[in-house]
Amino acid sequence: MAGILLESGIVLVPLAFIAIYVIVASNVLLTVVGLAAAVAVAVTARLRYHYSSGARADLVVIGKDGGQDERPKPKHVPDAGGSDRDNDGFREIVRDAQAHCDGDGETIHRSGALLSETVTPESTRYDKDLYGHALSYDHRCFYIGGQPTWVLAADFDYWRLPIVAASAESEEKPAAGITDAWKRALLQLQALGFNAVRIRFHWGFHSPSKGKYDFAGTRDVEALLVLCEELGILVIACVGPFIGSDVQGGGFPFWLIQRDHIRLRHLWRSGIKVWDDRFAAAEAEWYDKIISILVGHEVVTKNARGRGCILVVQLDNHLNARGLLGLPLALQDETRLMARMARERILRLPLVTNNLVWPGDFSGVSTRVWAYIEQKLYAYRIIKEPYRANISGFTVRDIDSTPVNAYAVIQTTRGEDVPMMALELGGSSSTQGSSFSDQIESALSQGLSALSLHGFFQRCGPGNFDSPVRTLHSDSEYGAAAEDGTLTADAKAARLVLHAARALERQVAASDLAGSRPWILRAERPVVRGVSVSTLPGSAVQVRRQWEHEDAKKGSQLGIVAFVDGRKMPADSERELAFMFSLADAPVLGKGCSFALTGTLGPRKRGIFAANILVGERARKDPLALIASSKEIYARVALAGGSEAWVCAEESVQSGQLFFLGECRVSGHAEVELVDVEHAKGHKFSFVIPKPGPGIFEVASSSGISATVVLVDQQALDTLTVAYSSYDRQLATDDLNPLLPSAAAWGADNLSASSANTIDILLTSANAGNRVVALAQHQPQLGSAALQTAADSGPVYGTHALLWHFVAKCANGSSLITGVEGFERRTTGWDSLPWKLLPTMADLETMDEINIMSWQRDLGTFAYQATDLGFNASHVLYRCQVRLKPRHITSRSILLQLNVRHRCTLWVNGLNMSGHQTFHTRAAAAGSLSGYIESLRTPGASAGADRWGGTATYDVSGAMRLSGAEDEEGALNEVLIVVESFGVGTQADGDNDARAPRGLISAYWHGFNFVGEDHDDSEIHDHEHDRRTEQMRAKWEICGVDVTKLQNPFNSSGFPDEESQAGWTAAVEHPLVYPEWSTRVQLDPDSGAQWLRWQLPATVDTLVHDAVWLRVRGKAIVYIWANDILLFKHRPEASESRVQLRGGIRNQAAVDNVRVMMYGWAEDASAASGASSRATIPVELSIVSGDGEVSESPADQ
Repeated sequence: MAGILLESGIVLVPLAFIAIYVIVASNVLLTVVGLAAAVAVAVTARLRYHYSSGARADLVVIGKDGGQDERPKPKHVPDAGGSDRDNDGFREIVRDAQAHCDGDGETIHRSGALLSETVTPESTRYDKDLYGHALSYDHRCFYIGGQPTWVLAADFDYWRLPIVAASAESEEKPAAGITDAWKRALLQLQALGFNAVRIRFHWGFHSPSKGKYDFAGTRDVEALLVLCEELGILVIACVGPFIGSDVQGGGFPFWLIQRDHIRLRHLWRSGIKVWDDRFAAAEAEWYDKIISILVGHEVVTKNARGRGCILVVQLDNHLNARGLLGLPLALQDETRLMARMARERILRLPLVTNNLVWPGDFSGVSTRVWAYIEQKLYAYRIIKEPYRANISGFTVRDIDSTPVNAYAVIQTTRGEDVPMMALELGGSSSTQGSSFSDQIESALSQGLSALSLHGFFQRCGPGNFDSPVRTLHSDSEYGAAAEDGTLTADAKAARLVLHAARALERQVAASDLAGSRPWILRAERPVVRGVSVSTLPGSAVQVRRQWEHEDAKKGSQLGIVAFVDGRKMPADSERELAFMFSLADAPVLGKGCSFALTGTLGPRKRGIFAANILVGERARKDPLALIASSKEIYARVALAGGSEAWVCAEESVQSGQLFFLGECRVSGHAEVELVDVEHAKGHKFSFVIPKPGPGIFEVASSSGISATVVLVDQQALDTLTVAYSSYDRQLATDDLNPLLPSAAAWGADNLSASSANTIDILLTSANAGNRVVALAQHQPQLGSAALQTAADSGPVYGTHALLWHFVAKCANGSSLITGVEGFERRTTGWDSLPWKLLPTMADLETMDEINIMSWQRDLGTFAYQATDLGFNASHVLYRCQVRLKPRHITSRSILLQLNVRHRCTLWVNGLNMSGHQTFHTRAAAAGSLSGYIESLRTPGASAGADRWGGTATYDVSGAMRLSGAEDEEGALNEVLIVVESFGVGTQADGDNDARAPRGLISAYWHGFNFVGEDHDDSEIHDHEHDRRTEQMRAKWEICGVDVTKLQNPFNSSGFPDEESQAGWTAAVEHPLVYPEWSTRVQLDPDSGAQWLRWQLPATVDTLVHDAVWLRVRGKAIVYIWANDILLFKHRPEASESRVQLRGGIRNQAAVDNVRVMMYGWAEDASAASGASSRATIPVELSIVSGDGEVSESPADQ
């Protein structure tokens, strides 16, 4: 192809310049008009194709025997019989490439009407009339069973969790350890206040090879959905096929990426999409498998566990790529086909997309221009009707600094009656401008009713799931919650925000922004209609009002919530603020204020404050009315008779006051000041002013309805968990309000509570012995023996009928690390590996692509890249053996030029010659001109186009051997190259990069030739260039791991001997046994890949889930496995890495089998052969528990 373009360009480019010159010289105006017309025609044609690509509705896959195969021939796959010259040695590798790249003789028959004519927004709409009683929505929020609901989700990537598949696992049902690990992870998110998770179903994880799908064991998504239903967790199901740019290959299976005659995501070239029926048929195959599982778990469906858990289904992800001048690149038929497939497979839920990014796709100039052009073209029927899913979700990287404009969202998505959904909110807290807690609070204050935090749950990066963009990032770059159960300060702040929001969900979920609707002037009882805060600008106070219900004028649903942001307050300003409230139909005191309360904002300098809360409105009594509060309420627990219990911070943490309607009684042991006042139209009110210190008090109305307020300290708030009611509201008992939580608990880390009034704890040494306090009407059940009933009530709250006291089980004092057994080591034997002869481009002359011009036969560029052979694991190995005689040497230096992706290590005759890395993380925006120029300048791009530059030259003269004058064969020289790939591209943002080259791309020798040896030099086509003969005689071999033959294609290092049981010997470096161990391995870079392994016996106390870590230090590449799961990759540029071996949310194995592989670069790459003082690389390995500190110094062995 390159030759054709070059030859064509030689002729056409001069002709084009001549034509342009003639036209310009004759008529400038005509030239301008002609160019403008050409651009207009080209843009219109592209837009027509964008809105209707000509795709048909029906696709039928015809197998080998079903007819003639008319598909295009895959690239780089000649006939295995091939040329007579040297092809016998290449026959095996050509066969392997055919097996991976061939289409298996399938053809696609297309028929039916055009997708653009048969699939419309109306034909795929969600049927609210039929299913609205179970699930409905409007521009405010979702309604589940008629109740307004906030969807507060975090991404849960089940395929990232390093879970051991026990031997007891069956095909029908996963082992208990797998579901237990899932349950611990989901309970951790639920304990933080999330009521939903977004699950991205990974096509490649379930389909290791073509035609094979695995939904058993750790892939049993049916069991995962059942677990979500049992826990009462909603699910946003992202079915792909593309699930994100953080995942290698975007989530596509490797077998699909290898078939280069298929256009992934319909991308013909970067920035150009052409519809591909073969890719559409592959998508249909995946949808057949995954949607058949989802349909039994829809929230509109009832099953044995109540309602299903799946709320919405997300189609694909980020189909928002734009090209030059913002011209849309994605094809509307892509979304049409996915929506049609979902509806044909009886999926009844709302279909959502995540194809927009705020603010660029909403308020950008190019977006507005193309939106206007779209409207005009559709008005004149030049383009088909634009297709949009039921709900258009979007991505917001930092909603705190770029606030969402609801009107811009409605205008862009045409979603006048759908909620605003941020399906990817924020990112890593270390890379974004604001924390996760700020992202959540800002999103809710701006009117978003459904959100999912991308990266909140820390992903330890096991295996090879990470894309090149992510592979060099440390695990600390991910979010706030870790798999060992620890929480960052950001996560603890996010917990309070989520709890405070969910406590007021009924008051604000179905709300409008203040001022967006007319406001009532009269009400039967005093109600707050406005809120402001002194010393803060109006933009710092976002007020949301909910009054859409029929009985709004009675005040029963007249919810008011104020989101107050005091982060920009002057440092010298007073901490205490005045919250000024105005009542409907009541006199004011000034500035529209009817009364004022004082309070502070607490440590996070933000707050969520409520007004017009009615306690006991479901009871047949006069409710207790909280008119306003300057004190945050973090949990509301249902009590008997319609009463409630509230959890608030004590005054030293966040001070505030409560303002109730009527004369109230206050009792309890907490010190509280009660002030009765009379205000508008004879109404009486009660000011409740708590005093500093923890405690509990009760505020009761004359009807007997009460609110019990528990004041807790900061440590209790940091550990607060709430047993929220299930989304299907089926678990209410007695006369408790089923819409409110049944319990709350605090006092120890890793607490969890379920809607069945059950509390439990993930027991660790850190929380062992901690006192846990539960707030509930009835004594909570204990989920395990990790919690025990306390012998006394403790000194803080004393004895109270609503408080239940427990204590976490004390650890037995024995060490979690009882010893290390079977510490052994071995070295990779290069000669024992399964090497295959690798042809260069010139070795396969039968290929039409190569046979265009003789000068294109590049003897140093390989005909196959690693992915053509299924070598998609981290490493690919190469070997070259040449025999040299003195007469072959033509230069004083022997040089080897290598071009690799991404990191290579070189050995010559057993001497490590160091290595180099060709990798570049794109800085410019995707799809921009600067991004394209950057990709041309910098090889090894992490995303997008990657030019083939990046060659590094090694002087290997000192390591090469020459035979004596009498030696007819010549001295054997062996070159070994280990190339580490950081993953394949993702096909994101319009980049056609999933098939970008990986492994060793080219290798050139300089400094010797074989002229006069027994081979036919006429085949070289250039007798005057000795370098060509060098390449012809230097045959290269390749080996690696074909991931399509593995059960888990993401779990290999690429070394074929990674599971070898041969060659292990007792290690000299033996670790310390007690209390912790560490060892320093002196890694010899000349020895190649070194392996260590040992066993960690099970802990004595199986209830204790303390994390046990392996800490790695050293300038080496280190891969770590535990129980045959690739956990982590330590890289030389990292000063220290830690990987969790056991504990936390993981299931516990009887014995943890740990395996480590390591190799490195020599510091002195120019060492001559025979050097005896080569420096070693110290690699320190330490097994630690708890906070990861080692009590003893590492021992030099």
